[in-house]
Amino acid sequence: KQWYQRRVAITAGGKTGGKYDRRMSFDDVKDERMLVMVDKLCVWMGTILGEKLNRENLISQIRNGSFMCQLAEVIQESVDDYKNSAEDPGSLPSKPPQNIKVDCSGRSMEARENVNKFLTWARELGVPESSIFLPDDLLKLKGKMNVVNTLLFVARRAKDCGMAADIDAPPKIANAFKGLEEKFGKKFDHTAEAFRSEKKQLRTVSTKLVAGSAWKVVQKKIDMILQLPGKPAYEIFRA
Repeated sequence: KQWYQRRVAITAGGKTGGKYDRRMSFDDVKDERMLVMVDKLCVWMGTILGEKLNRENLISQIRNGSFMCQLAEVIQESVDDYKNSAEDPGSLPSKPPQNIKVDCSGRSMEARENVNKFLTWARELGVPESSIFLPDDLLKLKGKMNVVNTLLFVARRAKDCGMAADIDAPPKIANAFKGLEEKFGKKFDHTAEAFRSEKKQLRTVSTKLVAGSAWKVVQKKIDMILQLPGKPAYEIFRA
């Protein structure tokens, strides 16, 4: 029964405990170009792993890290072939992540170990540090677009190593934030958080009385009262 409940939680895709968790879906992503890249990533990973992945279940499926490590195992085969055939293959991983825990929850220590092992392998594959997501981006759902960006870069590196990957270059998010890093001396790790950090200017309300406004008319009536003390106030406001 426990295994069944875990399997339901994994395949529910954004639904945990019967409640919809928006952080696991991509409903809040409004950029169509980004969503197209998510779709391409789902098709590519799903074909390799033999799973039906989509926007609704991608994050829940990969959350404990085991799917990504399985992806690394398949890519490693192409990497090994590339190292044997290329004249100068450069520095590449010698083996995929080892001792992966498949049956674990998305917020367990085993899941964190899985994710860290995959990220170590991704670095060895040549994914730059600026495009590596933080473990909590996935485990605590703090930055799903960072996760997507890393996986897209992994796809690019796999293609460089001769693996079939019908996927375009990842969105220019990493380059944009790299430019900000060079300009301001900061590293922008959380892509999703950066999208939500736009400053909103508070609406300012002018208190200046404008001719013809209701308050301006009242002010004129009050001035008349002060200037004509002998005339009843109701006659002034009747005018």
